[in-house]
Amino acid sequence: MSSSFHESRRKLPAHDENVISQDSVPMKIACVIHSLDGGGAERVMAGLASRLAMRHHDVDLITLDNGQRQRHPLSDLVKWHPLDVLSTTDHRVSLPTRLKRLRAAIIVGGYDVVLSFCDSTNLLVMLSTRCMRRPVPIVLSERSDPAQQSLGAAREWLRDRMYPKADAVIGLSDEVATTLQSRMHVQPIVIPSAVEAPPHHYSDMRLASHRRPVTPPIGNRSSVRLIAIGRLEPEKGVDRLLSALATLNESGNSTDWRLKILGDGSEMERLRSFAEEHGIESRIEFCGWVDSVWPHLAESDVFVLPSLYEGFPSAMLEAMAGGLAVLAVDAGGGVRSVIRHGENAWLVDNEAGPLLDGLRTLLSDAALRGRLANSAPEVCDQFGWDAMVDAYERVLRGAARSSSGGTPVPTDGDVEAHPPAPDCVTQ
Repeated sequence: MSSSFHESRRKLPAHDENVISQDSVPMKIACVIHSLDGGGAERVMAGLASRLAMRHHDVDLITLDNGQRQRHPLSDLVKWHPLDVLSTTDHRVSLPTRLKRLRAAIIVGGYDVVLSFCDSTNLLVMLSTRCMRRPVPIVLSERSDPAQQSLGAAREWLRDRMYPKADAVIGLSDEVATTLQSRMHVQPIVIPSAVEAPPHHYSDMRLASHRRPVTPPIGNRSSVRLIAIGRLEPEKGVDRLLSALATLNESGNSTDWRLKILGDGSEMERLRSFAEEHGIESRIEFCGWVDSVWPHLAESDVFVLPSLYEGFPSAMLEAMAGGLAVLAVDAGGGVRSVIRHGENAWLVDNEAGPLLDGLRTLLSDAALRGRLANSAPEVCDQFGWDAMVDAYERVLRGAARSSSGGTPVPTDGDVEAHPPAPDCVTQ
């Protein structure tokens, strides 16, 4: 079930195996998530579990699905245990069954610490580990803002009461941490996600794509190549992006544009129908899920983030690392902490009108697009894998020690999650 992880393996620092300290003693870690069949959270979990294993920890990945769909590479050092208890419309699994199997997997594993990702999975982990004969430390990573993404009244009630019982709670941004602290009275630790650095051949791909038009221009005008990446679900706001582009088209905007949409989901057919109804289908390419975004980013000029709300948008960071100009709505979470408006990206209010105005601005101003694109890769100086893994490792070790009467879990001030710069493309 594992696939290649050699590129990330090369980027990890070597460890001196002759030096043994309390901080170098390997931990047995369970990483729990619903599946590897998805976007940002799943990518981060696969990368984090792999890198922890490469640091000589004994890492198991426990997923709730059947393990048949894997969209992110996982190191061969990680042992993957799919439980096949993910409840869907086609495969109903009762709550008691899910809790029983998850609890059994955690007990059998004999873990030093459990790391859980994502809201619903976090609840299952907390419920399944209550009243264990041998309690196991639990670290929860909240991948969205509870103020924006509701689980429903009953599960929200449970979340407010279960999260404070965890040994540590991690949020993606200060905004998410504020929600967790005010609602659940926890002291969250802020650890932003890491940006995926472009592959080594990315600069060559980008140079080649900008020497020739990827799509034929209209008349004598060259096209501005837009790209949006994400699950095609209502919260991602792709419908309002298409609506804004349809408005531009109807108003006779002089700038030619093309849009690539990477991702799949329940909104696919509705979005296709909208594009046809408004006469913009010839300008839009629905690519579905792709194994690698980099060839598509290399061929693009502007990345657009139209989401209604976000946790920490990995796709946006990848686009910035790849040297694209970025237009983003202020979707909360980590968006605001990444963007310096007018310097490394263009940030607009989270409404349809400002999104339309932002498109007009970037489509019509090539110089602005160039300035933003030149500064965008600086995100690699802020958000890198090594520092993110360092931060998680400290929290996990602190939780394990705290449970056994040792050093307590580090506070937010103790966790420095701002890395040295990894390899990053520049234009």
